[in-house]
Amino acid sequence: MLAQRWLGELLLGGLLLASAWVTTIAYPELCQPDAQNAFKVRLSIKTALKENAYSWDATEEYLFKAMLAFAVRRYLNQETTQISNVLLCNVTSRVSFWFVVTDSSTNITTIPRSDVEAAIRMNRNRINNAFLLTDDTLQFLEIPSTLAPPVEQPLPTWLIIFGIILGITVIGIILVVSSGIYHRKRHNTNPEETEDLDDKCEAAITMENRIPCHILDLKAGQINGVYAAADDERFTPF
Repeated sequence: MLAQRWLGELLLGGLLLASAWVTTIAYPELCQPDAQNAFKVRLSIKTALKENAYSWDATEEYLFKAMLAFAVRRYLNQETTQISNVLLCNVTSRVSFWFVVTDSSTNITTIPRSDVEAAIRMNRNRINNAFLLTDDTLQFLEIPSTLAPPVEQPLPTWLIIFGIILGITVIGIILVVSSGIYHRKRHNTNPEETEDLDDKCEAAITMENRIPCHILDLKAGQINGVYAAADDERFTPF
């Protein structure tokens, strides 16, 4: 009985050792440039943060793995994906590297490329914010950049246009009404001024030879009585 238990433990230990050995051998083959389901990442930390740039080290790599594991777990809605399932390789001093996400159920296969890409796109802003970067400074080279969300205006565009048109219309109506009132007042004032002028002209009297003379009627004519009397005296018979 004891021998059987010892044999069972030996076989289990051998299986675990073999599994670990296979995994150790498989990991380098899974994560390499242009491997199946592998992605390349390039970070421009100095370009983005200038004097506040931080150095890329093992701690930053751990954070990247944690964010990728979070994105995959959230997208696939499963809790089996761990940080250890995210593999990095070919890390350069200019901060670029390749990565793959292994399947937690086998550890020797990778999660399909389409699932990883969808998970990254779904959580792109969260990943960028973790490193204080943007789509332009944290690039997943084979994943298109996400579009920035449109800026929400406080008022709809159509309402702004409607308000402008309504304002122009109201101003036009006010100008037309004001112009009509002005011309009407001016028209009503001119006849009164003309009548006053006629009255003044009719009341005007000229003095000629100390004899008052009214304004002559140009159409009917008017004879001055003084000159008429003089003419009569001229023809008076002797």
